[in-house]
Amino acid sequence: MTFQETIVKFPKAQGGDVLNFSYPFTNTGTEPLIIENIKVACTCTKPAWPKPPIMPGRSDSITVEFDTKKVWGWQEKELRIYSNASESYISLYFKGNVKKGEHIKTKQEKK
Repeated sequence: MTFQETIVKFPKAQGGDVLNFSYPFTNTGTEPLIIENIKVACTCTKPAWPKPPIMPGRSDSITVEFDTKKVWGWQEKELRIYSNASESYISLYFKGNVKKGEHIKTKQEKK
């Protein structure tokens, strides 16, 4: 499994934006590739991946939706891709800066 890019840098975003991006890949192995799971540490990140096996030499992509409603500042997130490939998992990353949105206020600002 070979990815075109393993790190996505998103442009400065406004808090509350929903960002979408993808990680194109090719099955460079000799067997059908099955992506079993993708683990993320934040509920703000929703990955989607192809469920049918990817035949050798074929390409597809993993898509990610990143909801910035509850996060701001510098963001660096990891996705762990679990598959039937030889590695136990592959890490993909995305990072960038989220400007605090108007609807995101700290407890002090609400007073």
